[in-house]
This record gives sequence, structure tokens and C-alpha cells, in this order.
Amino acid sequence: MRASIRHLLLCPLGGIALLSGCAGQREVAVAPPPVPVRTQPVPQPLPPMGATANMQIPPIGADGLRVTPNRDLSGAATLWHMRMALNVAALSCQGSGDAARLQYNALLARHRAALTRANAQVEGEYKAEFGGGAIAQRERLNTIVYNFFALPPAQAGFCAEAVRVGAAVNSLPTDQLLAYAPTGLAALEKPFTDFFDAYARYQTDLAAWRSGRTLAAAPVVLEVRLSRADLIADDGVTVPKGAMPRLLARAD
Repeated sequence: MRASIRHLLLCPLGGIALLSGCAGQREVAVAPPPVPVRTQPVPQPLPPMGATANMQIPPIGADGLRVTPNRDLSGAATLWHMRMALNVAALSCQGSGDAARLQYNALLARHRAALTRANAQVEGEYKAEFGGGAIAQRERLNTIVYNFFALPPAQAGFCAEAVRVGAAVNSLPTDQLLAYAPTGLAALEKPFTDFFDAYARYQTDLAAWRSGRTLAAAPVVLEVRLSRADLIADDGVTVPKGAMPRLLARAD
């Protein structure tokens, strides 16, 4: 027994899961310790950009775009909606040195003729479609458009975009304003469609959270290190920690 123990102490111990042997020793597999897993509760998703819960957002149409009041417009109506958006910016965007308001006033002065023509064409479109109810229908749509561009969660992005569009329209000659209107209106609408997309993702995340289909936190693996005295093997016998001093005493 003494020779066996002394021979064992001269053998290197390789790893904590397997003790491989020196000459004449049998390999003894030691089961690895269980891996502790810690999980943390997943917090409830919150609406983006400080929005309220239970908002109704425009659906996505067959063309893949959000159904907003700025869809399916004539050229004149597109220009008029761009003007209404810049009007909202002039009233609500107070940053950037009051740039939105100053640009809107410059737009009215610089492009008065083009805006007057667009307004007359839009009025004719409403009369052709609604007859005696044209004025009421147009006022109703105007209210919807103004409210659309005044949606609070998207105002930061909208105001920044309004300043860029305002600078662009005031750099154009009047005869190019109508052609630019689709580009300008799309840029002014984008902060709102981006918000609607973010809100739709929030609704999906919230539904998953409520149904319990949430992902647990990543498992935390606690590293366990065993010293040389933790385990020894002699002829297939695994010696628990603390037994080595006794064995050495017996060997001597």
C-alpha cells in the first residue's frame, strides 16, 4: 500500500473531471459539479418615445405602407399636405432658433403663386367628389392631417426634418416646388411612420411578455476549482477531500 501511495503522489493530476493514470493506474471519471443557473424576471416592455399605452396606430396597407392621410394624393394635394405639415412645425417646433416658423413665413412669401394654384386645384377635386359637402369634407381632412403631424411622440424627429425640408423648399424656384412636394412630404412623414413601426414592435413584445413567452436571462456559470488535495485515486478508489493526511500518516 505504501508503494502504491508514493507512486500516486508522483503522478500529475490532469483536470478536475478525469484523473488519468500513471503506469498501472486505472482512469477514474469524476462527475462534474452541477452548473448553477440564475434567471432574472423580464421587465414589462414600455411604449417607445414616451407614448401612452393602448394607442391605435395606422395599419399597413396592401402596398406595404402605413395607411395615413397622406396616401393616394394628387400632385396639388401632395403640395398642400406638405404645406400643412410645415404649418404645424411653425406652430409647435420652437427649437433651432425658431427656424421652422421663419422658414414657413418665407415659404408663403416665396411660393405664394404655386400655393394658390395648388389650393384651387384641391378645392376643385373636393367639389367634383363631394359636391355641396366639399367644404365640410375638406375641413374634416385638414383636421386629420394637422392632428397627424402634431402627434407628440414623434415631434423631436419631425421638427428636425421640418427644418431640413423648409430650407430645401425655400431654395427652389417656384416652378420646381410641385415636383419636390412628394419628396418633401415623405421626409416629413417618416418620423411618424418610424414611430408607428416602433410601437408595433412594442405591441408584439408586450403580447409575448403577457403570455409568458419571454426569454430567461443567460445562465450564469459558477467556476469551481479543485486543488490537488481535493481528489486522489489509488487502484480505482476515489479518496475524498481531507483523507490525504490520514493516508500519508498510514503510509509512513
